[in-house]
Amino acid sequence: MVERKHLPLLLASKRFASADEAEPLDRLRMQKGVFLLEMRGPAPWHDLYSFHPYDWGPYSRQLQADLGTLLAEELMEKAEYPSRRYRQYQTTALGERKIEDVLASMPTNHNQFVRNVRRFVTTRSFTRLLRDVYAEYPQFAVNSRFQG
Repeated sequence: MVERKHLPLLLASKRFASADEAEPLDRLRMQKGVFLLEMRGPAPWHDLYSFHPYDWGPYSRQLQADLGTLLAEELMEKAEYPSRRYRQYQTTALGERKIEDVLASMPTNHNQFVRNVRRFVTTRSFTRLLRDVYAEYPQFAVNSRFQG
């Protein structure tokens, strides 16, 4: 069974990265990625986090806390990303071993879904990502500072 903090761990796993990633899996993309995993994913993934409209769209304080826990447990780390201000979340070797256990309990078709969501958030510019998320989920744009 997938637990709440497994979603960001899955998203950060190197196994789901694609060769055409142009953007880092930074804090904004992590929030949007986990939001999309939850909203578009299998029923057991729905409502694992509580998202609300915030400065840059859907945001979860629970997710932010879980990211801190995953970093403290050394399952994830924040790595430099060339010519970017914000660091990228990625799994550590320990995190990849944990992913093995998580994947063993997941249907294999969920792997491609996670890969697709990661690709979605890491191949779009900040502007395009927010436009795409807001177009599909306009209720999360109500408090946005985004003017693009």
